[in-house]
Amino acid sequence: MDLDNVSEDMGAKLQAILPALGAPHGGSSTDGVPPVDLSIAENELFRDEQLGLIKEAIVDNLQLKDLAYPAGFGGEPELLTSLARFFNQYFRPSTAVDPSHIVATSGAGNALDALLCAVCNEGDKVLVAGPCWEGFAPYFRIHANVTPICVTASSLEAATGMEIVEAITAAYHADLYPERIRAVVLTNPNNPLGRCYAPEALRECLWFCHAHDLHFISDEVYALSAFRTDPGSPPFTSALSLLDGEAGSDTSRVPPTMASRVHVVWSLSKDFGCSGVRLGCIVTQANGALRLGAGLASYWQVSSLASRLGTTLLGLPQLPELVWRNSKALGESYRLLTEGLEQVGIEYIPATHGLFILAKIIPGGCTVQMETAAVRSLASMGLVVAQGQRFSPGVGQCGWIRITFATGAEKIQRALAVLARFRYA
Repeated sequence: MDLDNVSEDMGAKLQAILPALGAPHGGSSTDGVPPVDLSIAENELFRDEQLGLIKEAIVDNLQLKDLAYPAGFGGEPELLTSLARFFNQYFRPSTAVDPSHIVATSGAGNALDALLCAVCNEGDKVLVAGPCWEGFAPYFRIHANVTPICVTASSLEAATGMEIVEAITAAYHADLYPERIRAVVLTNPNNPLGRCYAPEALRECLWFCHAHDLHFISDEVYALSAFRTDPGSPPFTSALSLLDGEAGSDTSRVPPTMASRVHVVWSLSKDFGCSGVRLGCIVTQANGALRLGAGLASYWQVSSLASRLGTTLLGLPQLPELVWRNSKALGESYRLLTEGLEQVGIEYIPATHGLFILAKIIPGGCTVQMETAAVRSLASMGLVVAQGQRFSPGVGQCGWIRITFATGAEKIQRALAVLARFRYA
């Protein structure tokens, strides 16, 4: 790639980011038939219905003012009111969310970008709980120019429990310049595990952040995408619900001042199948300066049409029914996929939330090269999946793939047919 005609700064960022984004994840089958692509975390299950609701939202609610520049700093006032009501209904915040606590953004990625620009200086570092989405990289590097440090537990099964707090603590103290670490970021429910963090682990993580003056950023874009319960996996707990003064493990209480460093990211993309609408937000309840900074970083990036759609969708009387029906559909698709995996003898990590699961395509030990070859082989057979290594699963965790199941039964059946034929020699 010729980098002569971009700045040195942008050239360095491109060299750092593009290799990860260009990792194997696509392809075409050898028979010329378009492959089944289950590599992207999108919810296709009720898009027909969503399309109808979106058309109604635009046709019935579009106003002249929606064709002008957005009103209000940090988002359209009507949208912020709808979002506040939504968070109070579904996220169980310790302190009620007020519209003034929210900054609207053009998606969850833009929200993370704006937050990092507001809390970090160039060259700072951020601890990221792994496994984690590799797509975080542009949001860390393009504008804020901070370095993500992925921290993993000893196993994928332990990644959402207390062990991840121990790993975060160890990574902080092992860093040569811990004063440059500014925040802890995690995705809850986790991508790619599809499991929620234990509330005690989240609380201890908050306490750790308080002890070291770190910000805590919780990406909660899969919060409402719950489809089953599991005795071995806790339900979703929002970071907004943890600032209630309960004691940490050392009997000290997380003080109210920690609220100024707790920030939640959410968007319509996953829970409502609207990833192309580009509407997300930041919720931060006790940091007015940060809200102003994040508002500047995302200033006028939210379309008035997206704001109108979000305001209408979140204000629908049938919203609880939509959430329930989405959960039911996700559960049915999850069962179809996992029953098929069990029939062909493929191990997977049971999930409770999200749009995907992790499956072990190569049993036993393997290498990254073997995993890459297996993903390419599946693509040539007609199935595109996300390679496990793209999510920084941890040392020795090879042979995994992430499969999205939030799609129609026909696609899942075609995927299972490929997996039934697949054998790694």
